[in-house]
Amino acid sequence: MHLAQTQPCEICGGMNWKIVVHNEKESVCSGRELVRNDQPLIKGMCENCGMVYTLRSPLDQDLDKYYTQVYSSKLKTDNYDYVNFAKGKRFGQAVNDFVLGHEFPRQGRLLDIGCGKGFFEQAFIEKYPDWNVEGVDPSERSIEIGRQLAPQANFHCQNFRGEDFPDNQYDLVAMHTVLNRVPPRTFIGAGADLLKRDGVMSIAIAMLPEAPFELYFADHHYMYHSQHLRALAEEFGLELVVSDEVGSIWRYLFRKSGKSTVQREALRRESERIKHDVLNYALEWRRLFERVTRLKDAGKRVAFYGAGTTMMITLAQTEFPRELVFGVYDDNTHKHGEEWWGTHVQPRSEEISRADAVVLCAGPSGVDVMKCDLMMPEEKLLYFGMPEIAALNA
Repeated sequence: MHLAQTQPCEICGGMNWKIVVHNEKESVCSGRELVRNDQPLIKGMCENCGMVYTLRSPLDQDLDKYYTQVYSSKLKTDNYDYVNFAKGKRFGQAVNDFVLGHEFPRQGRLLDIGCGKGFFEQAFIEKYPDWNVEGVDPSERSIEIGRQLAPQANFHCQNFRGEDFPDNQYDLVAMHTVLNRVPPRTFIGAGADLLKRDGVMSIAIAMLPEAPFELYFADHHYMYHSQHLRALAEEFGLELVVSDEVGSIWRYLFRKSGKSTVQREALRRESERIKHDVLNYALEWRRLFERVTRLKDAGKRVAFYGAGTTMMITLAQTEFPRELVFGVYDDNTHKHGEEWWGTHVQPRSEEISRADAVVLCAGPSGVDVMKCDLMMPEEKLLYFGMPEIAALNA
């Protein structure tokens, strides 16, 4: 199904979208909340460059309210954060390690757009105490925690607008897990204007190949391959310095060169492959749902390893009954004891092997780590992108 949309693609300006997900069941937010669909969740793929965009969401009227008042479970405690299975560390720590592995001058000025709870401010000030550090975020709860964690920083509780900050004054502008939620052309362009010449932009962003769960997120409106981000950065005069493309959140440092170009050669070369991959992601989700549904219909008890959004998507799409959930397991100690789908999250143990099947709830590289951790027969494991196995089709 194709749809002409007044919303142009943020990357290439294309106006034609091919629908890849039309979901009328409950949707999931990146903070793991379920959202009842008063209107369907519709995801479209730009037929020119393969960028994926949320054409319609049940949060269309309440997105600001969601981010300022609801998002997310991470706000329960000051230090709650998710685990990046592929990196073997929490997401905030992975970002901090990446950025602080780069050398900055002894003094400078930092603006963190979408700063959340201030993990990055806290870590940056510890290494660079003479920097002027600012963070901006619309969530009052996040800002409250940030001021506790990094009292030396200056936090602004508001939506980011480029005109509220001085142009050409910042040595570092950070956007960590922001660009999946906001118009990237507006934010990258404004961030580039704020940077000094040779200033650095730090971006942490969920990439669709490793974060396929975004296709069922009600609150993520922009879904990328790396070529999309690099093409847009190039247009705003940002040259890639270094990247870390591991796990569902990829990390990039760009330097402002001032040499704007719109050649987009890499994106043009890869656009057909990207579009093919996006269609395949949607197909692989449907295959996973079908397999879990067959287990449900057979009355099999299923365990879930990874208490996160992949688990919630699978449960919601298959309408999986609570009495067939064998157990929910996670390596994140913050989650232990939380109640999910009628059962409490517990640490991974030998008990998980007694389930009829185990759903691995992570992106592709995280699944590889989980499989090594469990050392269970392949025929008992289900996950996004799994190969065809005759035993599972029985």
